[in-house]
Amino acid sequence: MSTALPEFTLSPEERLELATQLRGTNLVETRLTPELEADLDLCVAEERFIPTRVGDTRVVIVTPKTPAFSPRPLFLNIHGGGFVRGYQHRDTVFCAYLATRLNAVVVDLDYRLAPEHPFPTALHESYDIARWAVENAASLGADPARFVVGGHSAGGNLTAAICLMARESSELRPLGQLMSYPFLDGVTPAEDKLEPHSIFPASRLRSFNVCYAGVEENLSNPLLSPLLASDEALRGLPPALIITAGLDPLRFEAQKYASRLIAQGNDVTVRQYADADHGFLIACQSRFSEARTEIVRWLSALYGS
Repeated sequence: MSTALPEFTLSPEERLELATQLRGTNLVETRLTPELEADLDLCVAEERFIPTRVGDTRVVIVTPKTPAFSPRPLFLNIHGGGFVRGYQHRDTVFCAYLATRLNAVVVDLDYRLAPEHPFPTALHESYDIARWAVENAASLGADPARFVVGGHSAGGNLTAAICLMARESSELRPLGQLMSYPFLDGVTPAEDKLEPHSIFPASRLRSFNVCYAGVEENLSNPLLSPLLASDEALRGLPPALIITAGLDPLRFEAQKYASRLIAQGNDVTVRQYADADHGFLIACQSRFSEARTEIVRWLSALYGS
């Protein structure tokens, strides 16, 4: 299905200029407070570079300072930003929140960005880091059987795709998957997703798609658009928690994906925050505190802690 996006005719130099514009503008203001950042003081955040098939990949391993008397749960966090915008301090703050509330080891992934590194680079990095985390769980002080992957916006897309790849390869079996306001459908035209209250202009959504997809044909790949995955590919996936925002144009594809997962017999929990907008969870906007409490509750039950 062609979306006939004129942006796909842009030269590499023009795409880099487009990415610079996307990186220089922010539609959602982050509201960090000293109280939120205080979780960092309760953790050790260690930067490491892990070999993957695309080169060494930066991660920040966030571990509680409190002594551990048994292996901790393990969580892989994947940031958002349309695959184009980079890792931010707020991502580490969120990881420290999870680490302290769950007594967990959190691996925070800083993947390569598009358009310099288009699809499937970030996905291959993310999958390799997920596999590395499980294989090296003991050295991290973590339990490989209690491994959950989660991400936000573009990171939610990568989370869904990791779980699809893991099911196909049988190399990896996450205990669960968390997706916050995920991008899951690159085929539906951006104009058809928007509503009058959307914070996203259609041009911005199209620009993210073009930068990440590289070529238009990739938009139809189920590993870029998980909503297009076959029924068979969606069977036997890990339990999912899907967080949506009632003012976010991406909520519809998240709801459709949840329905497809449910139809194929998966355990799915959907929580929509009706008066929240895209990015609220990490940007600490609107009802982020409620959503974070729900995530901890869901993860605690999943981890058995």
